[in-house]
Amino acid sequence: MTTFQNVRGTRDFLPERMKKKQFIEDTCRQVFELYGFYPLQTPALEELELLAKKGAGGQEISKEIYWFKDQGDRNIGLRFDLTVPMGRVVATNRDLSKPFKRYAIGQVWRYDRPGANRYREFTQADADTVGGNSTLADFEVIACALEIVKRLGLDAKVKVNNRKLLEELAKKCKVKPEQVVDCFRSLDKADKIEWKGVEKELKEKGIPTDILEVVRQNDAASAMKQVGKDSEGLKEALDLIGMLEAQGCKGKVQLDLSLARGLEYYTGNVFEVMVPGVASIAGGGRYDKLVGLYGGQESPATGISFGVDRLLDVLEDRLPAQNRTRVFVAPIGETALKPAVDLAQRLRGMGVNTDMDLCGRGISKNLAYASRLGVPFVLIVGEKDLAAGELTLKDLASGKETKLKVSDLNKVNDLVK
Repeated sequence: MTTFQNVRGTRDFLPERMKKKQFIEDTCRQVFELYGFYPLQTPALEELELLAKKGAGGQEISKEIYWFKDQGDRNIGLRFDLTVPMGRVVATNRDLSKPFKRYAIGQVWRYDRPGANRYREFTQADADTVGGNSTLADFEVIACALEIVKRLGLDAKVKVNNRKLLEELAKKCKVKPEQVVDCFRSLDKADKIEWKGVEKELKEKGIPTDILEVVRQNDAASAMKQVGKDSEGLKEALDLIGMLEAQGCKGKVQLDLSLARGLEYYTGNVFEVMVPGVASIAGGGRYDKLVGLYGGQESPATGISFGVDRLLDVLEDRLPAQNRTRVFVAPIGETALKPAVDLAQRLRGMGVNTDMDLCGRGISKNLAYASRLGVPFVLIVGEKDLAAGELTLKDLASGKETKLKVSDLNKVNDLVK
């Protein structure tokens, strides 16, 4: 018989791992809503033309799109991020109140080379603001991301740069306009391939390497020497850094002139959230022209995106078991089955997450099963106890058993909290 494996670059999330992933997603959701963002869901499928449009994902990302011809001979692709579909939504729903603040959590697909912490199917958690043209909107999505990281027990730093500033530096360093995107893409790899690797790539592409001397110094003074104190891009980046430092991030935020972000739609400030010893766990920036690309009115926009799978890889060993089932109902004997079903349903009606024996096993096997699942309490429904109008609630952690009257079932809710 044929044994089927996962498609390369994808993976299954078994319950124990999935519960931890859901905890991360729930934390993102809670903080997004704390900051006034509203949920949005878009289809996994989009027209290929939308996904591959110049100025959106760009030529490089177009090579990574999963796409096919449907039965109507249309070119359809799987979304590679959650931002481009959101741009389409705003462009086609012109009556949306602005600023439009949305969050989305969902799977995306890229035909990338799988590796450590890199998958072809992965989950993103995004928060975006369309219609906010001030640095405050950039600050807010970063502050939101830092609160998520804090709640997850991680210590993070923020890198900030600006695409306008990079374009000014590229122009000063004689990088041709048609080379700018490739230049930025190489600079963005500095953390992965180091500066020697970046220099090699630039030379192979015929791009002047003078820009490396500036970005390697990595400070505002070096940038100012090149572009002048009136540089719009430098001012925007420093304003954002100043705002973050004023809100308690001093020492945790820095200008990084090599930071470019790979996608073409970025137009202003760009940023990444870094955890020491780990690659970027979140990133984003300003993309003021994306909505206009899809036929809508051009609107200032900014956002940030978490790699949920990458967060899970970092946090998995630190997160406690996330079992939400509080009670396992174990009927002992045939005549106890029907009352046990009734009791389980009553507990669920009270809002107590409840599981029960479906296999007619004995008490020791049921206790072992509940323990393996991480369920903290077992409600033992025995024939003799029922005859006396009683039940036994066993705490698996302490071994303590509590006798309850069937008529006092509501007390279980307090005991298992």
